[in-house]
Amino acid sequence: MSKFKDDVRLLSDLQYLIDEAQKTANPPEYTKDVFGAISPVLNKVLPTARMRAVRQIDILSRAKSRLEELMEAEHETD
Repeated sequence: MSKFKDDVRLLSDLQYLIDEAQKTANPPEYTKDVFGAISPVLNKVLPTARMRAVRQIDILSRAKSRLEELMEAEHETD
């Protein structure tokens, strides 16, 4: 039984997570000012959150690429 449909959905879910992490890694310019106005502590957390998001993007992107490779290889053998 083919899991192609499930794999396509997983690719979509991975892309969603990548897109969400991109928003955290690349916040709008005004974010720093807004967070700074709300709380200096929030302003200090931004770089840490950004670095974590960049790492998530890397991991998720590699997982997505690998899944695409596996799906391609499976499709070629069918």
